[in-house]
Amino acid sequence: MARRTGLRVGVASVVVALGVGITGYQWATADNFADSKAQDSFCRAASPLDLQSAHDLTLHKKHHILEEVREFAPDGVRGDFDALLDWYEHFDPEDEEDAREASFAVGEFIERSCSEINIGGIRAAGD
Repeated sequence: MARRTGLRVGVASVVVALGVGITGYQWATADNFADSKAQDSFCRAASPLDLQSAHDLTLHKKHHILEEVREFAPDGVRGDFDALLDWYEHFDPEDEEDAREASFAVGEFIERSCSEINIGGIRAAGD
């Protein structure tokens, strides 16, 4: 009896965690720009990150571009930008997984917001 209760609590915890994660993800990507001008500014700042030109960028330059893009980003995704920028500033192995997740979230948000930008591997991973 105790084993079944423990199993139910464990399954319920996983379901709640997944629900919170999915809901948080939807909030971050559904966050709208104030207007089309704000989105245009965001996309213009992000354009150097396109796969066609990003190979010429140094890590230092990418960091500065991401800082600028973050300034134009809606509040709902700024946390992902902050996590990624923190990784650029402090390469801590303990934060590598969080940085990887933030990198994917930032890349996906850029691609969904700016249809002409291809970050590389983002659209294919979501299909």
